[in-house]
Amino acid sequence: MAAFRAIRAGRVPLKFAYAGSAAHTHDAYASSADYLSMLASAHHEADALISAGVLTVGALAVAEIGPGNGGRSRAFLERLGSRGWPCQRYLALDFSETLLGMACARLTRFAGDRMSVDSHVWDIECDTSCEVERWRAGTEPVVGCLLGHTLGNVEQPVGVLVNIRDALRVGDVLLLSVALVTRHTATADAVLAPYRSPAFREAALQPLLAAGLAGTDLDFSLSWHDDVVVGEAVLRRPARLDDGELAAGHRIRCFQSRRFRPHDVIVAVEEAGWQVRAVAYAPGDAHLVVTAARR
Repeated sequence: MAAFRAIRAGRVPLKFAYAGSAAHTHDAYASSADYLSMLASAHHEADALISAGVLTVGALAVAEIGPGNGGRSRAFLERLGSRGWPCQRYLALDFSETLLGMACARLTRFAGDRMSVDSHVWDIECDTSCEVERWRAGTEPVVGCLLGHTLGNVEQPVGVLVNIRDALRVGDVLLLSVALVTRHTATADAVLAPYRSPAFREAALQPLLAAGLAGTDLDFSLSWHDDVVVGEAVLRRPARLDDGELAAGHRIRCFQSRRFRPHDVIVAVEEAGWQVRAVAYAPGDAHLVVTAARR
């Protein structure tokens, strides 16, 4: 099993914190003030898309990668509609089938018969996908969204952006938002403060707990270096995992979230084959929203 192999290797990709039973822990944590404080507002993301001047049709087709529990997605779509750009067709894409179910249930209740809601499982860190092409209606352009700092949580950001590019057509649009390193988040204390909560600890450790490790057997620590927040668990005593044993002191990186420098975001987007059309800073300059076109 992939999660067992990752735990034994000491590096658990963050995507496992959203899958299976961990999706319910994330659902609870995603409503916390600490979590929301680390993301650009959904209204700002929608306004940045409209201001970029790339939209050409009145009723949008939106394919969102990593919609989480659907709460911020609803706010994003509401804002677009209130400004005259309603979404007519919506596709949710995620590694976690459980989270997809939560998101689509929320968005279906919100949309009624005004918007169709579909979903497909896609691991953007693994390869590209043909699901957007299958879902697409004719020649309509698609707005592909990677919002809420999802890009900062993957292992290889450029590779992910290439996979998304290959899933879309020339003429489609990418809307991307990320958290930045700023003068207000230059110290470890400032960056780590929103993560120092019982709710975050539970969410970060959930893949390990779901695999059978006991929370009382795990120490958990946070660190900040090279613009990356790292959460690491350490076994206090030997533990059985699947068909093997982990030694006391075994270290497991179970959380990683990268902050970006603005120039690095632009370079990554362009290296992945996108043409940057607009950039917009959120109030306080803590987040950057990039709109790009597939070359």
